[in-house]
Amino acid sequence: MNTDELNALEATLAFFDTCDDVVTEFSSGHSSDESSHSVHNMSAETITDVAVGLLTNSSNPRGHVSAAAEEIVRVKAKLEVPGRNRSRDLQKLELLQLRVEAEALQQRVEELQFLNGDIENPLTALITGTSSWSQRSDEIRRGAWQGMAKRQKKLRKEAESENEQLRGLVESQLKTVKTLKRLFYKQGMAKINPGLSRGRNASIISDGPSQEYKVLEKLSRNLNDLFSDTDSVFESNGLRAISSPFLQVNKQPLSAANTRIDLLKCDVLPFEYRTVAKIFADKMASNFESEEDKHIPSNLKENVVARATTLELEQLKIQFRFTGYKYAEVKREVIVLSGQNKLLEAFGVAVDGIRYQEKSWCILSEMSPGVCLIQLCISVTLEAKPLVDGRRGFVNKLCELLAGFKQDMFDSVQQEVERDLLRAS
Repeated sequence: MNTDELNALEATLAFFDTCDDVVTEFSSGHSSDESSHSVHNMSAETITDVAVGLLTNSSNPRGHVSAAAEEIVRVKAKLEVPGRNRSRDLQKLELLQLRVEAEALQQRVEELQFLNGDIENPLTALITGTSSWSQRSDEIRRGAWQGMAKRQKKLRKEAESENEQLRGLVESQLKTVKTLKRLFYKQGMAKINPGLSRGRNASIISDGPSQEYKVLEKLSRNLNDLFSDTDSVFESNGLRAISSPFLQVNKQPLSAANTRIDLLKCDVLPFEYRTVAKIFADKMASNFESEEDKHIPSNLKENVVARATTLELEQLKIQFRFTGYKYAEVKREVIVLSGQNKLLEAFGVAVDGIRYQEKSWCILSEMSPGVCLIQLCISVTLEAKPLVDGRRGFVNKLCELLAGFKQDMFDSVQQEVERDLLRAS
């Protein structure tokens, strides 16, 4: 070997050593914070030489011998040793050959992609100074976040839809449980109270619109008499002297079939009494609207509040027929009600002939400027003729239910009035 050949060999070895050092610096600096500093310190000529060398080296298949190929040579040498377990060596040899073929195919695919322009040579991007790799990384990261956001939004919508379905199922189950509870209650009360009439219920059969008109007209004619008795009634029951919150229920048997219930109540509202009286009268006229009201003559509705409705409660079913009117006086307004009602069902059992007359007085007066004093008296007379003798306990139970119903109904109306006044203030 002459001097020129030795010089060429040394230059070639130095070139490959330089390529290995530069590639090592580039790969290690790409994942550290000092990558940009090490890359920028390299000269353009060095980078160009490295790129040309790598491309030349990659085109020469003899310039690189993989570890798998070396391992194949060693395994083949072991196969020639007599007495050795050849099956294990043959399996290892086959795996190594497949690995070499896979590496060759992967290298060929990368070369074809590079030739077609599908991928970009990282050294070329480094030479031109572009930031395509960082931009592509940002785009991939942004796409990943967008995908996660869309998936989260989809999952949230599915969860909301499922929750809505579950709420509907819960409401349906609650209604079913309530219906079953009521049916079981009716069945139990029918066994406890065998003395009630379970036959033909005459009160359910309508008496005709004309009969209802006569009842309402008669009740409306009694309103003036009720208003004239206001002071005497409040004087007799003691409400006239009470001006603080107060509640009392009195029950008095009048005969074997008749019982009188008196509900007495006082309360104070921090609002002007005329405004309170107006809203009370409006609630009295609107809270009991029903299909039956359409048959009431308009001339009767123009003069007084007239209502005909059927109210179904948990333990009672009541047919209401009542009229009312609001009278204005100096420093106070009086609302009077007169009703003639029927009991259609009690404790889930149809009953016949149980009626009760109702008279109500509600005085709304000025306790002080801007403060309203409410004084209420509800008098109910219950008549239960068709009951079997010895059923006084049943009558007392009905009286308790009616008293509680009247109290709850007035409290509900009062709460609605207070909410309306608070919204208006």
